[in-house]
Amino acid sequence: MSRRQFVGLAGAGATVSLAGCIGGSDNGGSDSITIGLLAFEPGSAPQGTAQEQAAELAVSDLNDDGGILGEDVELLVSNTQGSASTASDRYLEFVTDDNVDITAGVFQTEVMTGLMSDIADHQTIHMSGGHTSPTIAEMLADDYEQYKYQFRPYGNATHWIESITDLAGHMQDEEDWERIAILAEEYEWTQSFSNDLPDMIEDAGLEVVYNQRYPSDTENFTPLFDNIESEDADAVVMAQAHTAGPAMIQWREEEREFAMCGQISQIIDPGSYESFDGDNEFAISNAPAVHTADLTDQTADFAERYNDEFDVYPNDAFSYATYDGLMMWAEVVEQEDTTDAEDIVPALAEASYEGTRGVIEFNDQDHEFPHDARFGEGYLQRINFQWQEQDGEGIQEVIHPDGLATADYQEPPWF
Repeated sequence: MSRRQFVGLAGAGATVSLAGCIGGSDNGGSDSITIGLLAFEPGSAPQGTAQEQAAELAVSDLNDDGGILGEDVELLVSNTQGSASTASDRYLEFVTDDNVDITAGVFQTEVMTGLMSDIADHQTIHMSGGHTSPTIAEMLADDYEQYKYQFRPYGNATHWIESITDLAGHMQDEEDWERIAILAEEYEWTQSFSNDLPDMIEDAGLEVVYNQRYPSDTENFTPLFDNIESEDADAVVMAQAHTAGPAMIQWREEEREFAMCGQISQIIDPGSYESFDGDNEFAISNAPAVHTADLTDQTADFAERYNDEFDVYPNDAFSYATYDGLMMWAEVVEQEDTTDAEDIVPALAEASYEGTRGVIEFNDQDHEFPHDARFGEGYLQRINFQWQEQDGEGIQEVIHPDGLATADYQEPPWF
């Protein structure tokens, strides 16, 4: 088995040989444009699989439209295995052996943090597609010239908690939520949930009655849920990427009388209703998009084409942002007539691109989060959806913000 998977010239799902995939930072002398994707367990883990599928669709669309700078586009995919050292090894193979024109992907913040020095050393643009900690953008803020090659077309977790705070205020008006609990897995990306979200919720007029971090291998949530109920919380905000399974099952089986919302990465996966056997019904999560939300004219078209190709709807930023980021980079390369990173970095920093979730423009180098996508009116926005069941099928219904809502909130029957 080869160490990498090559996908691209003939479209999504095609496999090609290495011949002709030597790229080059200025594209000089090459006969193709090469993208190197770093994905976590593509083909098995939903995050890495979604990144791979989105990149395949982007490459297919680019080649159907004549390629980039008149050249075919190839995709190379490597498995980071969730390891910073493995990701570094695969990255160095991309930039030194394969001479890729851009790298993309990475899911875990801990992996991405280790990779930032490699990206700085090799000065090849990296379009991120999954990690969410503000830490990465703060590295650019501290030393922009060194780290300016990294772009994040979906922002960071600070925007998640702003949107979740807005949801809490909305539910205070609609469902009389007053007392909020917070549970966060012990990962770097959840720090803002534990440290910043409590003040934001209190500023919105609600009370935070419980704030606890827990190990990512937790299987028994009963003691934590007992604590939350003892505080008479109306809802718990979960920040979790690995423990949704036992949390959902115990929440339902123990008929806990508090709502569950937050950033619950596993239930953003459109296939999770089937894989969770419906245990995530009535749970709410924040997300960059779901296929039922018309964020732009492209949202539904992209989601349906993705579903036609892979028999599943796009999953979180892993799908939407990976696709948008590569398509945005390709548009800027065409405008600048080069893949040279020294020309593309300032052009990307000034670019405006309407993708599947809204208009992407990046914060400038003086911002506290340089090269993170802007959020707000006219830019990207987050949605909060609830898993609801219709005719035996689970559907991700948007319940907030009002302008994008596709259904009203449903209260669990055991409340």
